[in-house]
Amino acid sequence: MGGRAWWVAPSYQVSLVGWRLLRILAQQVPGATVRESVREIQVLEGAVGVRSADSETGLRGEGLDFIVIDEAAHIKGLRDAWEQALRPALSDRQGRALFISTPKGFNHFWELYKQAEISREWAAFQFPTSSNPFIKAEEIEAARLQLPMLVFRQEYLAEFVQLQGALFQREWLSNILEDLPEAHYVRAWDLAASTKTLADYTAGAKVGLCQDGMLVVADVVRGRWEWPDIVKVIGATAKSDGPAVIQGIEDVGTQKGMLQLLQREPSLAGLAFVPVQVHADKVTRCNPWLARAEQGKLALLRGAWNADYVNEVCAFPEADHDDMVDATSAAMQMLSLSGWHGWWTGRTDDEKKVFVDSAGEKHRPEPMPALKHRITVVRQSREDE
Repeated sequence: MGGRAWWVAPSYQVSLVGWRLLRILAQQVPGATVRESVREIQVLEGAVGVRSADSETGLRGEGLDFIVIDEAAHIKGLRDAWEQALRPALSDRQGRALFISTPKGFNHFWELYKQAEISREWAAFQFPTSSNPFIKAEEIEAARLQLPMLVFRQEYLAEFVQLQGALFQREWLSNILEDLPEAHYVRAWDLAASTKTLADYTAGAKVGLCQDGMLVVADVVRGRWEWPDIVKVIGATAKSDGPAVIQGIEDVGTQKGMLQLLQREPSLAGLAFVPVQVHADKVTRCNPWLARAEQGKLALLRGAWNADYVNEVCAFPEADHDDMVDATSAAMQMLSLSGWHGWWTGRTDDEKKVFVDSAGEKHRPEPMPALKHRITVVRQSREDE
């Protein structure tokens, strides 16, 4: 029995290039039939077709044995095309897929590339231009001298880099500490309940502010879990952090229910869980610690999470995921004196009592310091002059 295969291109125009080459090859195969109307070559009981990813309906059809997705990093909506059309088409025949592309930042193609690190069903390969025997070394060297280094690394070394759209520069996150400095630490959580391989993550960032103004990201917990497992992860992390580290949960949507669940859990008595108010967009919320990063006031404690964290932060806000960025922004908000007291003073007496009963009296915020000086400016009207 013959197999069915597709070659998928980013756009219709690019697919025409592949179709022309496929027709030339078909002329060398005895018995091959060219079906121009559907851009498909039939050989015996098998077939090879050409499709373009810019047509959603064009990616749906009968089962496939093999799919080649060319220039995958440059396909708009690659995630949807793969999850909703291409991947289901492989299930009937237990088919395989090959993604080929020059990198384009840390988008969905990068996520697929990283699957090889966590799943035996995936394999990843990286080939720089120098591995092509038909391109002279002199040409590659000339390109290196003429192109910006990031462009050269992406286009010729096949490296994943961020060329544009990023707020954070990679060198701003290069201060890696070996020892945890003394600071006031909190941990904030950005929740996403799903175990789907490419869904959003749940992330918890432990962040501290030193007396000299240095912001330290001490630890990041990140993964994909369902709600019952998220409770266990947050609980275990909070116990590991200790009662001195307040845990913050965004006070929005279904996360409110998670906050209440954590506050009522008997095994977590003595640990502080507080809501974090969200009143601005993601970029605006990250501005306070973006400013510190620019000033050289941001450091990371060395850990296995460092690489993924730096990649996500440097790709923000263009990356597909920003869970660790959001968690860091929420932690920075918690560290703000006005933000913490603003939450406390806005609570009812019953809400304050519930918090203190759960977290303990030692977590009750100190009163705001009284102002030593007060200046009032009054604009004088013309009649008073």
